[in-house]
Amino acid sequence: MAPITASAETFHVNGVDLAWSERGSGPAGTPTLVLCHGYTGSALDFAPVVDALASDRRVVTLDQRGHGQSTKTGHLDGYTIEQLSADLAAFLDAVGAGPVDLLGHSMGGRVVMGVVLARPDLVRSLVLMDTSAWSFLPPDKETRDLVQGFINAFDPAGGMPASPNLGGPEDVLIGERTPAEWLKARDRNFAGMDPYAVKALGAALLGGGADDDGSLRADLPSITCPTTVIVGERDHPLVDQAPALAGEVADGRLVVIPGAYHSPQLTHASEWTAAVEDHLAWVASTGVTE
Repeated sequence: MAPITASAETFHVNGVDLAWSERGSGPAGTPTLVLCHGYTGSALDFAPVVDALASDRRVVTLDQRGHGQSTKTGHLDGYTIEQLSADLAAFLDAVGAGPVDLLGHSMGGRVVMGVVLARPDLVRSLVLMDTSAWSFLPPDKETRDLVQGFINAFDPAGGMPASPNLGGPEDVLIGERTPAEWLKARDRNFAGMDPYAVKALGAALLGGGADDDGSLRADLPSITCPTTVIVGERDHPLVDQAPALAGEVADGRLVVIPGAYHSPQLTHASEWTAAVEDHLAWVASTGVTE
């Protein structure tokens, strides 16, 4: 597993410093693989799998603004999905070393879709992991009201909630299948996150207008690079949307990981790594370079 330490580099963009790190290298011309975490996560989310992916290529991870070791602004302004996409595009332009293979998890999936739509020249291929182009909200009204009620009531001036562990079945699996050192580091990162990012980005993804205001569904046919959608079998509602997500991009494939929930890289690491490697082999076989 990659070392559980602060990222070694920083990149200044749009008034913030993004923490990032890289591992591995590959033959000349091998595109960099960039991994983009989700809401309230960090680059640490990929620490258990980075070394396996970096055996024959350069792999880059970063903390998005407000997360992990990156700048916490302490106010709501600037915490939008569009701003995260702009940050990432500038980062890739400077650090990517050519068109990259770009993976986005959950909120990170929405961010990377924004990047490829605005700057397709930066991206050779996409992996959309446990994400949505249109709605992260649960379909049943009771759960939806519960989620939106939390976001609406959350006051960032009071700091972060106590723990990211909600006690669900995936939390049990993560506890069983990740080292205690990693779990402690995750909890520290969560506690250190900017609560204003939690509020603003949570409202964008899960608030009352989230489905309509942030939807990229109409733009999916414009994503023409090879795209693999990877999703956990038990990650509802995202697994329910996944066939449409894969079908509505121009060149999409779908991989469902049996038994997995929202973070299969943590609970089903070998199956998830194999799915990413299969994606990269598929892209290489097509001869796509940009």
